[in-house]
Amino acid sequence: MAVMAMESGIVDWTHFANESVLGREVIAEAVRKSQLGSDIPYEQSVSFFDFIHYGKRFTQVALIFAPERPMKIDGRRVVLFTSEGGSDNGRSFVHDYAGGEGLAPWLARRGVTFIQLCRIGRWNFLSDDPLGSWRDVPLGSRMPVFHRGQDRHWSPDDYETIGAEGVSSPTGSQSCRVPRRGSELEEYMIALTPVTSLKGFDLAINGLVPPQERQDVLLLYYGFSTGGAFLWALAKQRTPDGIVGYGMSNFPVAYYFSRARQGNYNWLYDHSAARLRERGIKDFEFFNRDLGDAERTKLWQEALHAPRFKSHEDNFMFYNVAALSETVSRLWNAAFLPEEVRKRGFAQLMQETLELSFPGPSLNTLRALDLYGTKDEVLPPDVARSVSAVTGPYCRKYLLGFLDGYHHAISSDHVEAFGSLWLDAIKSGFFHLA
Repeated sequence: MAVMAMESGIVDWTHFANESVLGREVIAEAVRKSQLGSDIPYEQSVSFFDFIHYGKRFTQVALIFAPERPMKIDGRRVVLFTSEGGSDNGRSFVHDYAGGEGLAPWLARRGVTFIQLCRIGRWNFLSDDPLGSWRDVPLGSRMPVFHRGQDRHWSPDDYETIGAEGVSSPTGSQSCRVPRRGSELEEYMIALTPVTSLKGFDLAINGLVPPQERQDVLLLYYGFSTGGAFLWALAKQRTPDGIVGYGMSNFPVAYYFSRARQGNYNWLYDHSAARLRERGIKDFEFFNRDLGDAERTKLWQEALHAPRFKSHEDNFMFYNVAALSETVSRLWNAAFLPEEVRKRGFAQLMQETLELSFPGPSLNTLRALDLYGTKDEVLPPDVARSVSAVTGPYCRKYLLGFLDGYHHAISSDHVEAFGSLWLDAIKSGFFHLA
């Protein structure tokens, strides 16, 4: 059992100046320190949690990396729950597209229990691949697989392909798909609201860290990119001890504020209700501009194992509030909505969805270390500062920092940089001090 008291950090997190830039020398020192005790064996497994919500069946997937000797800080084992980026299903936490070590094994080898919560619809249950690969499904026909009892992929009879004009994302998506009205696919896509997603997360956390064990756990959350919007929202309902961030999206209203303060209000009106946005080759090139053509093509083939789409995530994370409201309205009008939900009333159904977009007073015990790269392609420093201005005041402690020269990525070189800084903060007691 890896039990440790708090220790002095490479960075003085207690007196860390908000919005500071962490340079290469500090990062390199943290990386060197993180190599100590980095040989802990771990066990990798997958757990499934089936549930019914709004009258539809769903399956939550949890990908678990459990070290043989868990790190303990002041007697509590460190457990990190995560959710994946917008084109992924969690496999990039295992290894990056070049085959480098991902965040999950990197942290597990250092004693952190790592549990990845795959957002519903993104794990291909129809594949024999242990990480739910989509590689054998043509990119232009991929649609969510909502539960492990689903016996087929959706066909063009279930959806139609449309253009991507007006989407909130700046990454170059070329096409979208929407379910045909009256189809079973449409029913699932309107039932998969942010509330449904968080119910799956909560079910998994409750099963993997039961309430009777909570006091013995230093509980942390992290969501890369899109995943961050869902983990921040979850923190309102099931508050962790802290949030560790790198390239992490925030509450939707905080992200929207970064646009609104510039006089840009178009996210409010994106027609993203029950829409899937394909993340194709141009989207991939957006994040890999510095690579040569041959290397980019090679990595793209590996990237095709990931879902390479976003469905319900867009209208939530981008604060497409009109589309969120439309989704709830269509859900209310659906014949399959259970009577016990309908008895609560339309306003309650709408409110429980929209309120997840906002920070709230339940965050007042939470400590957040929110890091970004100075070269982040979609969450650059100006966006990070806007987010901090909205969410920071609700937290007990919120530190915003930047890694000099780093991008919007969780490749192995980025993992060892921000991961080492996380460990430095964890071990020095940032998430534990009274």
